[in-house]
Amino acid sequence: MNKQPATLLSTGEFARLCGVGKDTLFHYDHIGLLPPVLRTDNGYRCYSVRQLYTFDIISVLKECGTPLAQIKDYLQNPNKEQFLSIMSEKQQRLKEEQSRLLQMETILNNTISLVKQASQVTVNTPFLETCPEEYFIALPVDYSVSDQTEMVQASAANKLLNYLEQKHLGEEYPIGSIVSQEKLLRNDFMESFYCSKFSKPQNSPYSHIKPAGTYAIIYHKGSYDSMINSYLHLISYIEKNSLRITGCSYEHEFLNYLAAANPEDYIIQIAIKVN
Repeated sequence: MNKQPATLLSTGEFARLCGVGKDTLFHYDHIGLLPPVLRTDNGYRCYSVRQLYTFDIISVLKECGTPLAQIKDYLQNPNKEQFLSIMSEKQQRLKEEQSRLLQMETILNNTISLVKQASQVTVNTPFLETCPEEYFIALPVDYSVSDQTEMVQASAANKLLNYLEQKHLGEEYPIGSIVSQEKLLRNDFMESFYCSKFSKPQNSPYSHIKPAGTYAIIYHKGSYDSMINSYLHLISYIEKNSLRITGCSYEHEFLNYLAAANPEDYIIQIAIKVN
């Protein structure tokens, strides 16, 4: 290789100064993003010191999530307006990502709390508790669309999850369910709604408020299929204590398939409004 002026750097030297591998520079050259200033007769690439500034621009824009094609367009015609436009777009994306991460942190914290609480509750024993108002997004389960109950329920639950994802909502996982008062009164315990709990009211057409008041509660331990036994036990407790069912039932999973391999270890709170 012929000796080059001191202001020129070999591919290896330039790559070391940039903190990348030579393959990155080869790729940038191939797509026309950062071609060398000189190619020797035997094919060696040479870069100038000034191109370190260009590489720095590429790195900053790439770190912000800017596609290489868009970076190339900017480098070919750099101007303040285009730079500000790129930065503003990336700023908005970063805000959205920060919001998503905060939401995920909330979900994780709340879910961890539920699993920890599961080891402290007394299972299969009804009791009364005064509960505060609580807030949900709840989507109805329409059993009229099919006679395949499990498929209908799975579809409804999936619809709720998709809605939460699209709206960037959710503070807790897994989702819960609600059984209407009308169903309870005829000993029908099939879910009327699938729901997700929130710490404050939600501006949504699916917003649902669990009213404050007295609830008859039982912590069911066992599989989903055996929940009917806990429902019947809880309703018997309500009747023996001369109480009336005055609202919905709320099913809140504390321990389920996410943390328990055996369905018999699931713990689900059932709370029925009474007076």
